[in-house]
Amino acid sequence: MNLYQRLSYTALNFPTSAAGMPIWIFILPFYAGDLGLGLSVVGILFFLGRLTDIATDPFMGVLIDRFPSKWGKHKHWIFISAPIFMVATYLIFLPPSSNPSSLYFFLALFLVYLSFTLSSITQLSWSTYLAPDYDDRTRLLTLRELMALLGMFCVIAIPAVVELYDTSLTAKVSAIGIFVLICIPLITVNGLYHVPDTKTEKILAKVENPFVTFKSLFANSMLNKIVLAAALIAFCMSLNGALYLIWMDVVMELPEYSSRLMLMYYFVSVLGLAIWRHLSIKTSKHFAAGVSCVYAVIILLLGFAGFFVIRDLETDIKLIAVGSFIVLYGFSFSGPMPLINAIIADISDKLALDHDENISGTVFSYLTTITKVGFGLAAVIPYLVLELIWGFDINLGVDNTESSKMAIYYIYTFVPIVCYCIASYMLFSHSLGREEHEKIKSSIRESS
Repeated sequence: MNLYQRLSYTALNFPTSAAGMPIWIFILPFYAGDLGLGLSVVGILFFLGRLTDIATDPFMGVLIDRFPSKWGKHKHWIFISAPIFMVATYLIFLPPSSNPSSLYFFLALFLVYLSFTLSSITQLSWSTYLAPDYDDRTRLLTLRELMALLGMFCVIAIPAVVELYDTSLTAKVSAIGIFVLICIPLITVNGLYHVPDTKTEKILAKVENPFVTFKSLFANSMLNKIVLAAALIAFCMSLNGALYLIWMDVVMELPEYSSRLMLMYYFVSVLGLAIWRHLSIKTSKHFAAGVSCVYAVIILLLGFAGFFVIRDLETDIKLIAVGSFIVLYGFSFSGPMPLINAIIADISDKLALDHDENISGTVFSYLTTITKVGFGLAAVIPYLVLELIWGFDINLGVDNTESSKMAIYYIYTFVPIVCYCIASYMLFSHSLGREEHEKIKSSIRESS
């Protein structure tokens, strides 16, 4: 592939990330507070929406592997996802009523995540064809992550600009929705036109039952170790995202700076992506991903140690300290997930030998199924715990009890520390490296 084709492929992840990240950061508190659904209700509905999303992933993986089209294995699924994505974006970001029902919110979430499933699993499966080599795959998938970060950067920049004129959450959410609606058709059409796809392949079902193939993945220890690491990391990232606005408002008492500090977070994430990619090429994907998790733990521990010092300082000094923490923490964000996607692609090649068939769609649907459990739990658990156990009321803001404020901080800090530690151990103990993957690719070429 030439550079423009690579950019066209990776850009497909731009609108997905631009819409996905604000759901945790803005949409959940928006529907909970501004639209009056309540914190626990929104958390439960978000989790239920994720459960339906999880249920569709295995089917999507099977459909990709089983039903290619005359255009190839992937393009038609990207084409189908685009209009669903546009309708879902309009519904979730631009609700027609100031008092939407719980059912409306659930159905909007369902359509959003259905479109994400169609698009993301297809994109990841596509990468195994577009970048067959060990390091080239890392370069392609980190470039895909760069596009995701740029999407996140844009939708954080938009509220940062909007809040200069209108500080309401409604204005910020509406502006993000309009931006995503413009991006979806432009980027989709460009990707479909310029990115090459596979030639029509034989149908997996002729070899073996694809659902049996999906079930068999549960017994693969190598795959499960990396998938569990991905789920734990997804839980950490989503938990931090779901609590960020509340943490900035209630704990740090810096709500007016939340969008601008988040903008800094994603900016340094882009810089961090180059660091982690370079480390992975010099060493290995799993080592670099493990190091990024350890780095996150170190920054979280430093942040916790400094919290009790800075919380009572003057606003300007506190802002500098919190901003420094967010910048340092931001370097870790772009490390593990793109490298894990590349690791899963390598494992998919190994499994292709076992099944005598490319089952990348099924393998990536397995990854997304498990990681989405982490994403789903990241909102419902902290929201329910804060509201039901500590009596936290999102509408009270800084007037909440001191114990509920500290609960927010402990959840925001220590839960990710534990999860990152476990994930790093699993990544460091992974055994499929550059040399082993080259042997696998050679075997695949010989058998084809």
